[in-house]
Amino acid sequence: MTTRRDFLRLLAGTGGAALGSATGLAGPSALARSGVGSASAAEPRTILLDARRVRWELAPGRTVTAMAYNGQVPGPEIRVREGERVRVVVTNSLDEPTTIHWHGVDVPNAMDGVPGVTQKPIAPGDTFVYEFEARPAGTRWYHTHFSEHRQMDLGLSAALVIEPRTPEPIDHDREVVLVLDDWATGAGPAVPPTREGTAGGRGSLGGMMSGMRGMMGGRGMGGTMGRRAPHEPPYDTMTINGKAHPAIEPLRLRRGERVRLRLINASNEHTHVVHVAGHRLRVTHADGNPLESPVEVDAIPIAPSERYDAVLVGDRPGAWWLHCTQPGHAAAGERMLVIHDGAPATEPPPPESDASGLAFWHYGLGGGRAVLPAPTAETRRFDLTLSGGMMDSDRWTINGHVWPAIDPLRAARGELAVIRFRNMSPEAHPMHLHGQSFRVLAVNGVRHPAPLVKDTVDVEAHMGSAVVEVVAHNPGDWLLHCHKPMHMDGGMAVLVRIA
Repeated sequence: MTTRRDFLRLLAGTGGAALGSATGLAGPSALARSGVGSASAAEPRTILLDARRVRWELAPGRTVTAMAYNGQVPGPEIRVREGERVRVVVTNSLDEPTTIHWHGVDVPNAMDGVPGVTQKPIAPGDTFVYEFEARPAGTRWYHTHFSEHRQMDLGLSAALVIEPRTPEPIDHDREVVLVLDDWATGAGPAVPPTREGTAGGRGSLGGMMSGMRGMMGGRGMGGTMGRRAPHEPPYDTMTINGKAHPAIEPLRLRRGERVRLRLINASNEHTHVVHVAGHRLRVTHADGNPLESPVEVDAIPIAPSERYDAVLVGDRPGAWWLHCTQPGHAAAGERMLVIHDGAPATEPPPPESDASGLAFWHYGLGGGRAVLPAPTAETRRFDLTLSGGMMDSDRWTINGHVWPAIDPLRAARGELAVIRFRNMSPEAHPMHLHGQSFRVLAVNGVRHPAPLVKDTVDVEAHMGSAVVEVVAHNPGDWLLHCHKPMHMDGGMAVLVRIA
């Protein structure tokens, strides 16, 4: 068992700051939706998390053995103030190692939770202390980074909301966090794969192949073509906040109420397309980062690990479905009843399967605010070709190499790193960078005049492309990888080394 002395020695050896005594810790009851409070550098907010196996009911008749933080799926929502110092004490009560990655948070490198890169895995029965300043503000999340293909599939993920120091110019009355996930329970037929990611969610093949849509006779290979690859589990249940219909609590609206939805895709494989029948959604944030102005759409495709904030206005009295428009998802449980005050206590008609007339969100619609630091040194450029997956292979490559047999991308602090992704594979790849966000300059050859700020960019299948720029401001070794864990495990990862 790792002692505290061993832990401090490990932390010092990886360049982290020594941590103070973990006495006087907040109890587990302080974790669920912990309110914003005061803290100082001397007294960080202390949070206890315990990872263990539990029996969890997704819906009546569908109970699974899950992995959970503090006995709940998803884990407890952590809510803190921007700049607040946070200390998270993680106890591993599983029978296997684990870690936690703080997704979208600019943590010190030693706190990033990548086994073999920034820390040793937390052994069964051991405790590890993560400590960092909560920044940047926005909808973030946390999840395991050890055997993600299993541990995330079994429930080890949760929301992390960092409240801004100053109020945001968003007119809303309350917030609702919705964590979307997929499960392979064996209790029903598998839903169709969503391999083409956000493009498939909009009904196109993605990349340069989108022009062949009519010739291929479908609204996207994700829903109508291709058999399930061997590396993809047979997902048959789709959940919102750990529950599938009919176990999902309804969302009740007052007339004219404005609800800020924080949408988080914690799925390993599936893109979810969120739509509220009879209503439009006003997108305000992408991956937690604010847009210059809201963008009104009918539906929001969300790739694995992406987050979107959107305002829903209760201006259409009645009962409606909030649901995913991807084929089979609503039937597999991904639908939540939205009821206006005074509406009859009856279910609305089943969600419509035809989404062809909807206006979909995409990266080119929004303009990102200038929230990243300015570069102070030269520009470096990197070309990354994403390949693999042919003939049902589980080998996924970057420039022909598989992790860890690939040279790091190197940049000095203050430099601007421009990274161009080209996807030569038949599946979309949501590429996520640890430790800092980036600007999305272009997608599929179309340059964006006001780039979004994100930490994940979904690179479309079939010769899709994306160009992002990173201001190298957070020193350390940071993983850049596909956030479909089976793709990462198959080799699609590389280090970004910032000196």
